[in-house]
Amino acid sequence: MEGIRHVSFDLWMTLIRSHPSFKEKRADLFRSFFRLESYPAERVAAVFRETDLLVNSMNEITGRNVHTFEMYLLCLHLLGADIKKVETDRLEEFYSLSESLFFSYAPLPLYADLTALFTMMRAQGITLGLLSNTGFIQGRTLRRLMNGLGWDTHFSFQLYSDETGYSKPDEQMFRRVMEQASGLHQNLMPTQIWHLGDNSVADVEGALRAGFQATLTDIVNNPLNKLLNERCICLT
Repeated sequence: MEGIRHVSFDLWMTLIRSHPSFKEKRADLFRSFFRLESYPAERVAAVFRETDLLVNSMNEITGRNVHTFEMYLLCLHLLGADIKKVETDRLEEFYSLSESLFFSYAPLPLYADLTALFTMMRAQGITLGLLSNTGFIQGRTLRRLMNGLGWDTHFSFQLYSDETGYSKPDEQMFRRVMEQASGLHQNLMPTQIWHLGDNSVADVEGALRAGFQATLTDIVNNPLNKLLNERCICLT
């Protein structure tokens, strides 16, 4: 792939998608754990979705990162709970249970040939990295997932917003990509980094402002494996 020395990937809906049953199961767990049985499961699931979308927009606007536990508290507030009575250790306990559920209903790769693609890129001397905003699922959990998928060996580094304190499209996130990738390649230029993601603002606009190349991915209209083949990373 001429001129490209490092490829940066978004994670959710670029490389993986949620298990079809996970969000429903998590809402059920939240409902029982915090004794919210007076609310139908559908209402709890809807509040999770509303909070996820709201916080994602907030993070994109401010460039900062709302903590997972703050998201839990917002869900509880929207469901009428008195959050002043909620202790931090209860939030951590719920996260631990939610994490176990996450691995029982693990996310699914969007493409069957991703591991082969990663291997071929690395064989050409191209390094790979992950750059992902987080919300209900933290970076520590996603690192475990990458290990379980066998992908962690392909990524030279993984950057998650809950660990950096910044969210895409903030320049600080892309600056960290540049810093990490520059440690892998001598005299690396921003234009030699290609970022791929499914969010036109967080991924494409953020990467372009950093001087990277960037492409919007879509599993139906602009699938990742097709994009990589068009840029001369060809599967044989």
